Amino acid sequence: MVASSWFMIVFRLLHIVSGVIWVGGVFLVVAFIQPSATALGPAGGPFVQELLERRRLPTFLLRAGMATVGAGLVLYWHAWRAAGSLGAWVGSRYGAVLTVGAVAALAALALGASVVKPALERALALGAELAAAGGSPPAERVAELEAVRSRAQRASRTVLGLLIVSVLAMATARYW
Repeated sequence: MVASSWFMIVFRLLHIVSGVIWVGGVFLVVAFIQPSATALGPAGGPFVQELLERRRLPTFLLRAGMATVGAGLVLYWHAWRAAGSLGAWVGSRYGAVLTVGAVAALAALALGASVVKPALERALALGAELAAAGGSPPAERVAELEAVRSRAQRASRTVLGLLIVSVLAMATARYW
């Protein structure tokens, strides 16, 4: 029983700590960094470049998300086995609400990895290309950069919404 307790403590701590980092980081980006960088326009470019390229914030947040989801899946599997079957687990209110939270977190991670990160990488490449060209940048390239930034911002807001659903589900699951 002690080994089982340590197992659960380790995975629960990993799940919670990495989840706090992931959700808090995404919240900070969506609520403060993106709007500030947008308001600064080209003057915000060096800050955004530092944050995304050198500090590798998107990669860091995705890794925190993977740790959160990985530890969460281990905890989910443990609870499912304790319930006797997947049907019994998902059939309980507690299991159903945690399942909603798990699905929301998985969707957030998938969207971050498949849309947000590639869009940010493309925006950085376009920004570097425009900066290297000097002079007046071609209008079509500027339009492409704005479209990519807009897609990253919309997807980031969606990721944050999914993470809020996940946090609310997991924080309240035992009370349903």
